[in-house]
Amino acid sequence: MLKKIKSSLTPFQWFEVLAVTGFTIYFAAIDRESSWWYLLISSAAAICGIFCVVLCAAGKKSQYYWGFVNITAYIVVAWYSRYYGEVMLNALYYLPTQFVGMYFWNKHYSQTTGIVKCKKMKPSLTAVLVAASAVCIWLYHIFLSRLGGNATWLDSASTTFSVIANALMVLRYREQWLLWIIVDVVTVIMWVLAGDWIMTTMWSVYLLNACYGMITWTRMNRMENAVNE
Repeated sequence: MLKKIKSSLTPFQWFEVLAVTGFTIYFAAIDRESSWWYLLISSAAAICGIFCVVLCAAGKKSQYYWGFVNITAYIVVAWYSRYYGEVMLNALYYLPTQFVGMYFWNKHYSQTTGIVKCKKMKPSLTAVLVAASAVCIWLYHIFLSRLGGNATWLDSASTTFSVIANALMVLRYREQWLLWIIVDVVTVIMWVLAGDWIMTTMWSVYLLNACYGMITWTRMNRMENAVNE
C-alpha cells in the first residue's frame, strides 16, 4: 500500500503529509498538560487524516482506509473537547458513509487512470444547498446550545457544511472542495479556541489540501468532458 501511495502523491502532497506529521510529533513532545493517551489518539487522528484527504484530492479510493482510522480517533478527541457536533457528525454520519463511499467510488473508478470519475454540479442544485445550509446551521446551533456545547455557531456551521461536503464527495462532485474550504476555516478557528495545536495544524493543512483538491478535481472534470465529447 505504501508503494502505491508514494507513486500517487505529488511533491506538494508529500509536503502536506510531512508537515502534519512533523508538527504533530513536535506539539505532542512539548505538551505537558494533556494525558499520554489523548496525545496518542490525537496524533493518530492527525496523521491518518492527512493521508486520507491528500488521497481524496488525488482521486484515490484508498483514502477510505485511512479515513476509517482518522474518524474513529477524532471522535474521541472531539468528545474530550466537548465539541458534540463534531462527535455526532463523525460517529453517526462519517463512519457509516465510509462504506457507502467505498461502494460508489469502486463503482465509478477508472482502472485505466487509477482515479475516480468526478462530476460538476448544476447551478440549480447549488442554490438549493445554500438555502438549506443556512436553515440547518441555525437549527443545529439551537440544539447544540441546549446540550451545553462550546462555540456552538462554529460547531454548527462546521457540522452542517461537513454533512453536505461529505455527501458530495461520496457522489463524486468537485464542488465538495468549496465546502471543505469553508469547513476547514471554521474548524481551524474551533481548535485554536480549544488550544489543541495538533488539531489546529491538521485542519490548517486540510485547508491547503482543499484548495489543491479543487484545482485537481476541476482539471479531472475537464479531462473527462474532453474524453466524452
